Amino acid sequence: MPKKKSPDLQVDLFDAEPDSNMYEYKARLDHLKDQLLKFGLTANQAKVYIFLGKYGPKSAPDVFRTLGLPRTETYFILNTLQNQGIVTAELTSPQKFSAIPVGKAILTLVNTQKEKLHDLASLEGELTQLWDDIPAFAVETSETKTEKIQMISGSAPINSKINEMIKNAREKILIFGTEKDLSRFYHVDILEELYDKIIDKKIIISPSQTLPRILEEFDKKTIKIMPQSQEDNQCFIVKDNDEILFFLRNSVHPSHTVFALWAESKALISTLQNLFEYSWNNSEVCY
Repeated sequence: MPKKKSPDLQVDLFDAEPDSNMYEYKARLDHLKDQLLKFGLTANQAKVYIFLGKYGPKSAPDVFRTLGLPRTETYFILNTLQNQGIVTAELTSPQKFSAIPVGKAILTLVNTQKEKLHDLASLEGELTQLWDDIPAFAVETSETKTEKIQMISGSAPINSKINEMIKNAREKILIFGTEKDLSRFYHVDILEELYDKIIDKKIIISPSQTLPRILEEFDKKTIKIMPQSQEDNQCFIVKDNDEILFFLRNSVHPSHTVFALWAESKALISTLQNLFEYSWNNSEVCY
């Protein structure tokens, strides 16, 4: 049974009725809560943080009565938020809790995520060694080897896959994309990785009228533009003769909604190579 709210604390930011004074802020609060989830908070942790931030110092009973949360969960959330450094406790009786300013809270949460990533990255060598110490019991032969395909969602894993393709390339990398696609690659150091790679590399920018500044250091002979193209949703990458990555939703969409197909399919590789070569022959050189 849900907890009853205290008569003197009836205002609930997240359950405001259409005829209440708080209702006009409900959509903004829900959006704010959803954004905080991206920084590692749970839905209830975000609600508690927002409540403390907007209503000032409150005791634990104030929090669970107003937000209708279970008593034990509320104490656990308050303790967690304190450990994360975004909520402070006052030396009062009863004890009250306060939220630090949202700007500082975001920086604190970001630094926490960075530390977690650093700790995970430091385990790479240990986990790789543990993995290698365990014998493999499946043997891949010419009869069992198959072409692989993978659907990848979100800019972070897609960028990671592209970097992996460039690092492992031995012969060539072909990139077909828009200026916005290449701009995103530039800001996550994909173009820097490609620039330093001593292989055959070609880039087609479509549509475009001029060479983007982010590519000025590249050899102009390796870049062409297609000013006549009316499409701005095409982007794909070919690595050697064994991998392709094709964006089904590219940079015309928000970064967290981009979607790509990675494959080792010989048919897809051949098709995209032919498309690239045809486009290359019908594109303009950069001066």
